[in-house]
Amino acid sequence: MATYVFRCPSCSDFDVIQPMSSLTPTHPCPSCTAESHRVFTAPHLATIAPGLHRAIGAADASAEAPQVVRSIPDGAPRPRSRRWNPMTGAAPVDAAQRSGGRYPSLPRS
Repeated sequence: MATYVFRCPSCSDFDVIQPMSSLTPTHPCPSCTAESHRVFTAPHLATIAPGLHRAIGAADASAEAPQVVRSIPDGAPRPRSRRWNPMTGAAPVDAAQRSGGRYPSLPRS
């Protein structure tokens, strides 16, 4: 659906939302029902980020014939270490090797 601007000779401009296939050069004014002519304006094009534009293009291109990925693509650096976890720290440690902290260990059942 497209939005078109029409100008009434006795009232003011108004917008009409209708399919492009049913567009006519004139349209009745919603307030006085006089024939109004279409006003040609610049198209309202939405701008998106270049990265998002490339991603949408790649998704459209691979819709018919998807690419098979067998490894992680080069370019982005790999993470240096695992993310920090409040329970285990930076990386999990075996319980037998864990030092006794200020909290006693949980009883084993």
